[in-house]
Amino acid sequence: MPPKFSKELSYPVSFETRTPREQPRTSPCEAGCPAGHAIQRTIYFIQDNRFEEALENVRAKNPFPGTCGRACFHPCEAPCNRTFFDQGLAIRALERAAFDLADREKVRRPKCRPKIGKRVAVVGSGPAGMTAAYFLTLFGHDVTVFEALPFPGGMPRFGIPDYRLPKDIPDREIEDIIVMGVKVRTHTAVGRDISFKEIMEAHDACLIATGAWREKRLDIPGKDLAVSGLDLLLRAKEGEKPMIGKKVLILGGGGVAFDYAGTARRLGADEVHIACLEPRDKMVAPEEDVRQGEQEGVILHNSKIFLRILGDGGRVTGVECQDVRAFKFSQDGRLEVKAVPGSEEILPADTVIFAVGEEPDLDFLDGAGDFRLTERGTLDVDMDTFATSVPGIFAAGDAATGPRSIAEAVGTGRKAAVSIDCYFSGKDPREIESIYFDQDGEIRTREVGKGSKGAKPAHVVCYEEIMNPDYYEKMNRVGTACLDPSEAVSGFQEINKGYDREEAVKEAGRCFHCGHCAMCGTCVDICPMDVLAMGEDGPTVAYPKECWHCGGCRINCPCGAVYYEFPLSMLI
Repeated sequence: MPPKFSKELSYPVSFETRTPREQPRTSPCEAGCPAGHAIQRTIYFIQDNRFEEALENVRAKNPFPGTCGRACFHPCEAPCNRTFFDQGLAIRALERAAFDLADREKVRRPKCRPKIGKRVAVVGSGPAGMTAAYFLTLFGHDVTVFEALPFPGGMPRFGIPDYRLPKDIPDREIEDIIVMGVKVRTHTAVGRDISFKEIMEAHDACLIATGAWREKRLDIPGKDLAVSGLDLLLRAKEGEKPMIGKKVLILGGGGVAFDYAGTARRLGADEVHIACLEPRDKMVAPEEDVRQGEQEGVILHNSKIFLRILGDGGRVTGVECQDVRAFKFSQDGRLEVKAVPGSEEILPADTVIFAVGEEPDLDFLDGAGDFRLTERGTLDVDMDTFATSVPGIFAAGDAATGPRSIAEAVGTGRKAAVSIDCYFSGKDPREIESIYFDQDGEIRTREVGKGSKGAKPAHVVCYEEIMNPDYYEKMNRVGTACLDPSEAVSGFQEINKGYDREEAVKEAGRCFHCGHCAMCGTCVDICPMDVLAMGEDGPTVAYPKECWHCGGCRINCPCGAVYYEFPLSMLI
């Protein structure tokens, strides 16, 4: 068999349960994106200065590119093959550039299918719920979203500080969803203002996407003296300046702890401390959050276990803690700690905030059906379809997975929307190869076919398979402009300013396009028998019977996009 080529898709894919036939190889970044973002196609467009098409491509899978381009913890970047060459690609910044720099008046919008008369309720307006509402509306269903807060948006809108994610960004993205015809009922707490049973009776299907808003608290003496970190963020996002004292101590080492810390600094705290169980090199917060916190003067106390919160007359005075030598979690999830005897100390504080996690609040489901919950307090769902134990009821986002990332919430919301659409049509979502928008913006579906097992999972190309990295010039990633830390803590203005157009094009040009043919023509030029020819959509095998399988095309491909199917038919 002559060589084959894994090529970029000719259409922006909305959702795929199986690998498209024409693209059997992919990159570590795309394999690692929980939102399913077709990253390389977006980068192709940015590299070619086509920002409107780049934004169209991102929105084909994710209606929150501006939000994810700022607040996603970018798991796609760590496995980037360019890391082994010089520095990994700034994928998150490029996604943001597609949102920031595209001319929104020129961005084509996909067309909704004709209405089919099905009504869907979505409980919760965070990224999972609104993503599902977006796709369900595209699929031709009437969608009503129920939200307890005054505005839709969920945790990105209310729980992420403006200096990381200005609230006008999710507001703009949600407006784009609402104008499609999605109805949103704010100030409507399910279980208080309307029962979930009433919602079930009035709709043909329901999606539970309530997120994880119930704050966990350490079970230690004095725990009632701690204040709510989420309440602090909510009030700060609405322009209030709650009194927090001069010395703030946050217990917990995740990304949320640093959101609380940065907010406290901007609200006027003279000192902000974070104390956590983990050592510095094992903290669960993203390294960039830790580094930013340290630059802004946040003081870290690592490897601590907390014994009690101290107070005097109802006011906090500090936290008694002890050094930790080692810790682990048992099989049943209990924390087992080896403390250092005699290491007790008191960390003084005027305000103590717990940042030890959140969990879903599903009390509104009581009496509405036989819902099964997991040991973590999340809804027990089929992870292929996101269906709960109650027919017609689905769940997505943190309500189904526990606290995860915005990108994962988007991915589960999209998959749940596809499953609900299949529920109405009687199809199995696992039998769908891809759902995509054609060049006219119409939704098209390609099914695997009866009796077919569908395409195999895409092969993820590792760095060792890119045999011609010298094709590329060594170049460090393009940085983004940021506020100086001393200026940043003076208010809630956005710290990271993102790319301008020239910077984004330059950074996009660094992409290896792993597993996707970049149409560079190297394989055609190197072929000793002129077996290959360059066509409009990339290299083709012009004379298959003349191929000697010398491997020159494979060895010299700078993308790892050339492959063979075995056994080879050798000429003799």
